[in-house]
Amino acid sequence: MPGKEAIPIGCSAIKPVERHGWEAVSWFLYDKNTGAIMGRTPLSWLLITIFYIIYYACLAGFWALMLIIFFQFIENDRPKWDHASGSLIGKSPALGVRPGQHWDNIDSSMLIFNMNKKKDGKTIPGYAQWVERTKLFLEDNEFQTTTKEKVNRKEELTNLEACSGEQDEDFGYSTGKPCILLKLNKIYGLTPEYYTTEQEAEQEGMPNELKARIKAAKKKEQVWVSCEGENAADKEGMGEIEYFPKDGGFPSKYYPYLNQGEATPLIAVRFKDPKRGQFLHVECRAWAKNIDYHRRDRIGIAHFELMIHDDITANATDGALPLE
Repeated sequence: MPGKEAIPIGCSAIKPVERHGWEAVSWFLYDKNTGAIMGRTPLSWLLITIFYIIYYACLAGFWALMLIIFFQFIENDRPKWDHASGSLIGKSPALGVRPGQHWDNIDSSMLIFNMNKKKDGKTIPGYAQWVERTKLFLEDNEFQTTTKEKVNRKEELTNLEACSGEQDEDFGYSTGKPCILLKLNKIYGLTPEYYTTEQEAEQEGMPNELKARIKAAKKKEQVWVSCEGENAADKEGMGEIEYFPKDGGFPSKYYPYLNQGEATPLIAVRFKDPKRGQFLHVECRAWAKNIDYHRRDRIGIAHFELMIHDDITANATDGALPLE
């Protein structure tokens, strides 16, 4: 309109002062116009500090409360759930085989080696690695963390006799008569129901060899172990085996397992004359009335494959020589 000053429509902005280099940094650290320190006023810093103190205090308090509640429901010397109260591990322990595999082959149950070579060959590994892992297992802290376990370990090695490593430091691997160690997995509080008479053994279809051991044993209350080839060819090829201790059982003094410093009982199985170059399927079973048996689910058993080579069969495997 004539005679009146025009009013601008819209908004106008003030262009901020451009600062560079050290000047920009110094103004970020302390803004002289607003008194802000690193983008916040002292009051803002105070409020956010109080907020996080309260937040983390509540978080720590909640964590501590949950921890206190958690410790109310556990015991130091026994699991919350055991075989009698629905534990997922069940009530039938499996057998463990030692020495275990190298980590590169941890999913394999095959025990293959050349009895004539310490070091690995072209295709067939030597026996040194199996000997070393057996030694490491017997020297493991599992057997010697307490004074009681050290005593138990010494007794354990004595019971293993020819498979203890004292008479033969190669555990029979260098002569093609390897000692395989078996241990019964631990289930807290489980007390085995033992087979003590031949009549009981007859009802369960035990191998005749095991029946004879039970009959000859002075101490009948043991979890017995028997090892056989899975098929007729395996039974023929694996030949005679012997057990250490001679009874081939886990004595009742180790049960029930109560996590009180007991050493893990072991049984050694020595193959006296297995056929060279034959792939043998071996199944070892634990025998007690309340230890179930299931081949597919590996309940109450241990399964492994054994193949012992000499230079002749190893060279044939490598394709260097025909196997006659």
